[in-house]
Amino acid sequence: MGNVISAFWKGVTYKGGPGHYAFILHRLTGIGVALFLVLHILDNFVIMFGEEAFTEVLHLYSNPVMRLLEVFLIFSVIYHAFNGLRVIIVDFWAPGSHVQRTLWVLVWVVVLPLSLIAAWFTLAPIFGLR
Repeated sequence: MGNVISAFWKGVTYKGGPGHYAFILHRLTGIGVALFLVLHILDNFVIMFGEEAFTEVLHLYSNPVMRLLEVFLIFSVIYHAFNGLRVIIVDFWAPGSHVQRTLWVLVWVVVLPLSLIAAWFTLAPIFGLR
């Protein structure tokens, strides 16, 4: 088990820096969005079993745990989109690799406020704030 943890840690800390961390988070958010899409297709398929079954599935999304997962989904979509733009700039603009750190900071300057605003609107009803 120690070898697995050691190998994982070396993979996470390899090179380090914003480019590597952006790479890892981009992959993780992509996997999260893909898993959501599979779930979304499956829960829409439930309509084939009738309106009552579909309504029951939709009701699951209103519980607090699912709301919290929605916040992570929203963050994933926003981060994945803006980091994808950063990747395009780094790959296709000659000086892009020289401003990678600045671009990554810019991604966070956009992603954090948008994610926090979305989190507010998603979680506020749970606490009776909206």
